[in-house]
Amino acid sequence: MYLKNGLIKFLKVKNVILLILGVFLVSSSVAIITQLIVGYFGDWFTILHARAFPESVFLIIIGIVSIVCSRISRRLINDAVFFSGYFEGDLNGYVDFAELAEVTGKTTEQIRSRVGLVRPLYMKNFRIIKTVNYRYPEIIELYSKTITCSCRSCGGLMEKRVYFEGMCPYCGSSDLTAQVVSGQRLYFINDNTNRKPNNPAYYEGSSLQAKRIGYAVGFGIELFFFLIFLIVFLTMVNNYNNEPYFRDMLGRGITSYSLFQSELLNAIILFAFALAAIVVTAPITVVRMITIESSQRYARDFARFPRPFLTLQDLDRIQKAKDPDSGVTPEAQYKHIVGAVKEGYLRGCSPEKHGGVLRIALAKQIVKDRCPGCGAPIVGAVTESYCCRYCGRWITGVIRKK
Repeated sequence: MYLKNGLIKFLKVKNVILLILGVFLVSSSVAIITQLIVGYFGDWFTILHARAFPESVFLIIIGIVSIVCSRISRRLINDAVFFSGYFEGDLNGYVDFAELAEVTGKTTEQIRSRVGLVRPLYMKNFRIIKTVNYRYPEIIELYSKTITCSCRSCGGLMEKRVYFEGMCPYCGSSDLTAQVVSGQRLYFINDNTNRKPNNPAYYEGSSLQAKRIGYAVGFGIELFFFLIFLIVFLTMVNNYNNEPYFRDMLGRGITSYSLFQSELLNAIILFAFALAAIVVTAPITVVRMITIESSQRYARDFARFPRPFLTLQDLDRIQKAKDPDSGVTPEAQYKHIVGAVKEGYLRGCSPEKHGGVLRIALAKQIVKDRCPGCGAPIVGAVTESYCCRYCGRWITGVIRKK
């Protein structure tokens, strides 16, 4: 709802291409410069004036810029995915920058600048407005949240939110129709009971299992080439000073010991940098595989958890029930969940902070619209219990898990 999904898919492909191109340009160009330095060691005039030297330096700069641009774009996309998940979990229609700062551990200024960066390119359906009612002069207003609902059974009117269904406070019907204030689009809001809360797939990111298989295949390919390159590299290093090997190659048309040894040295350097590139990228693949596996585990835990909010203590209890000797702290688990949400490996959940307590919100749904004491509308509920703004009565069970 808040992401420009088509553009983001294109940009993700672009980032992968830029990353591969950057790694190739940097590794190959550094290998060429290393060959020049080794081949003409001490003769810096020849090294610096060689035709390949300025070209390699230029390609190294291009490669570094490509890698940096790829990583910056990836980081901004991750931030946009996190913000989108948080917005979809909002029950009020307004998000304070301070809320996002508390959840992410960043400063308000950092969050304000990041939202400003991702908004024009990666996100939509919200705006930043001036306000005097919150702690800071600016606040995020979600376009597609504020709507007017009418009951199809009795015609009663009420204010609702697009993603969080409820029942008519007048006749109890859940057959409601909603009209978005901005955009004039019609939505049907029903008490969504067909979405199974015990379904882990609801919390898993798109095509998560396919991504896990893809990373596993990629790691296998990297390991295969690493072993091939390593065998070739060790063979060349072993034969670098092997004169019988050289004499055998002379019979195959090699006319100069020094020429053959120089070419062999160049090949050794190239294969060394190829091995180094694999050593750098392979751990990233392994980390993503582990993150996807842990995300699937969290999705199963979220599906089995009965309440709409999961605290750090709940995370700790779940972890100890599965592995009593685990040394993973709930704070570390919270950070893992935040990272998985940013990567798009988890959805239908959002890290939040209410009353100074960090929580993981799970598919929240407003189920009470009015105070049973005075009949005042319930507005801005964010936790399972709500204090009426008019009579001060505490109301329990305002929010439940879908």
